[in-house]
Amino acid sequence: MADLLGEVDTNIPSHRSASRMRPVKLESRRKTRILSPPISENLPAASKNQGNSDTFILDTPPAQTVYDDDDGYMPAMDDDVPMSDPPLQASPVTKAVERKSHVAIKVEEEDDDLEVAQPIGHSGIQSTSVNMSGSRPVPKIKKTQYPTPGTSSPVRAPANAIDASSWNEVTSRLNVLSSPAPNSAPMGKLNPQSALEDDGSVRMFWMDYTEINGSLCLFGKVKDRTTGNYVSCFVKIDNILRKLYFLPREHRQRHGRDTSEEVEMSDVYNEVDGLMTKLRVGMHKIKPCSRKYAFELADIPKEADYLKLLYPYDKASLPADLKGETFSHVFGTNTALFEQFVLWKNIMGPCWLKIEGADFQAVNNASWCKLELQVSKPNLVTTIGNSDNLEAPPLTLMSIALRTTFNPKENKQEILMITAMVYENISLTDNTPAEKLPCKTFTVMRPNSEAFPMGFKAEADKHKGTIRLEKTEQNLLSLFMAVLQKDDPDVLVGHRLDDIDYSILLNRMRERKTPGWHRIGRLRRSEWPKNIGKGGGSFFVERQLAAGRLLCDLGNDLGKVR
Repeated sequence: MADLLGEVDTNIPSHRSASRMRPVKLESRRKTRILSPPISENLPAASKNQGNSDTFILDTPPAQTVYDDDDGYMPAMDDDVPMSDPPLQASPVTKAVERKSHVAIKVEEEDDDLEVAQPIGHSGIQSTSVNMSGSRPVPKIKKTQYPTPGTSSPVRAPANAIDASSWNEVTSRLNVLSSPAPNSAPMGKLNPQSALEDDGSVRMFWMDYTEINGSLCLFGKVKDRTTGNYVSCFVKIDNILRKLYFLPREHRQRHGRDTSEEVEMSDVYNEVDGLMTKLRVGMHKIKPCSRKYAFELADIPKEADYLKLLYPYDKASLPADLKGETFSHVFGTNTALFEQFVLWKNIMGPCWLKIEGADFQAVNNASWCKLELQVSKPNLVTTIGNSDNLEAPPLTLMSIALRTTFNPKENKQEILMITAMVYENISLTDNTPAEKLPCKTFTVMRPNSEAFPMGFKAEADKHKGTIRLEKTEQNLLSLFMAVLQKDDPDVLVGHRLDDIDYSILLNRMRERKTPGWHRIGRLRRSEWPKNIGKGGGSFFVERQLAAGRLLCDLGNDLGKVR
């Protein structure tokens, strides 16, 4: 055994054997891995000095003949060379040639807790699915599928699943009465004696107002004592005066500078009287008074003596920043006529008013109301207290709906149809549903082209209510104004009435020069306002044209009443 080990040691260099010899592992634990050629084969100096054993020494495994004489005996060695590999020649040249022709195999020791499966072939794998190059494949870009009209539209329900009765029978559930349109529109004024109370006064529930030439005009309802019905009323109140307050200075000013001259109330009186003379104000009243101040100006005393000036609203107003030699401030120049009246009379919103000394002859056809009267003194108008327990009178409501078409030649909206539903004697405290209230319907329409379709009139006559067919838009508007005058509604109701339908109706009546266009309100007018249809100021002008009738828009913040 010693001789055999000696022969093995002579074939293996002693300075490399210690580093290469490892304990022999079991065959089941030995795994092979293909490695790159050793670093020594890649060096250029190795090929030049292959014959020089002093400069480059290769590892030479034991010669094959050494193991042939062992008769199958294998001593225990720490070499990790596979037992099945035949022994190589010990010549360095032969070893270098074989390394270039064969791939070196190194036995690698694996961890005990890691098992590596050897790749095996499988007939079911397609060659195209194997990544032979070992590189990461190019990512596939996913195309976004955009919705089409067919995929984005909801699925149409079957024809037999649609119940059209919910919208075809809308009017059938309404309590519609016959309402034929009149050929003429009689005015029908109320006899003044029918509106007088036992004490000779008139009780009116006022709802709206307007200002005309320095006079306040109130619109409301009065009771016809002969029939018990409530009709529209117009009251014109004259001689409402402006109230201005002049704060005296302590010392008179001359050329913008204070002097040592003290100011008396008579000095302020003379200066204010001269100012009224320059403005050609014939009737005015001046008297001293004491007032308290509780606003933002710091140089105003909390309580002081003022000079009070009264003059009519039909005269020009004074500037708010007016100053004189004897007064430093003027208050009340911007107070409107209606504000002055309600503050003076302590009127809180629509309420019952008692009117004494009414003149029924002074006003004639100034409005479209059934009763007209005039009051010369505002003191004759007072409020009625809650002790009388008077309820608000019933109102007449008219719901309006328009259908329009666009005229591309004139770039304007034209009216094709107007439908009105009139509810009479509606109490503000009644909560009866609208479909159970009796109403009258009226529809006036014109063809969109030259004529209506054949048989259209016969179908229109079957409709519940009144339908009038007109040829032109001019006739359509004239007939609608006649119906509006006859029914005399207190409130005009509509969806998007405030910002769409009402403006279109006014513009078309102005364009077509409809006679009696001012019947949209309750005040008679001779001509259209000059600034209507011009900028933002037109909004307030349009609302003034409907003075006497409240506008209720159901599509604007759940219904707002102007």
